[in-house]
Amino acid sequence: MNNFLKNVMEGSGITPSAVCLQAFNQNFENAINVEWFHKKKYFEAVFYKDSLEHIAMFSLNGDLIEYMLYLPEGYLPESIKAKVELKGEIMNTVLRNKGNRLEYEIIYRDTALIRFLMVLSDIGAVLEEKKL
Repeated sequence: MNNFLKNVMEGSGITPSAVCLQAFNQNFENAINVEWFHKKKYFEAVFYKDSLEHIAMFSLNGDLIEYMLYLPEGYLPESIKAKVELKGEIMNTVLRNKGNRLEYEIIYRDTALIRFLMVLSDIGAVLEEKKL
């Protein structure tokens, strides 16, 4: 527990390679509060840009693999929002860009307060849906 609290207070202390930093700066200009993490096969950056929380993953050689953007209420396209609201209350929404393919990952809960994960394409096609 002490290590967890120490990491939260002091940050991860990870510095990615120069090529990852360069790729990050090219893709996410004006990012603030950047914190880096080293996973087995990639670097992960958690940061804010335009007051929104992002997570970006870079290969060890600096290629942007995927990024996610936590969407506040009101940022979800109306057609997708309407489709999910037919099933229940939206709890959390993430926009994922992986290989230039946009997807919305949404957690909702039904009237029995059971939570579900739904992944939709950028045009609203349901790609996955499962109970959490």
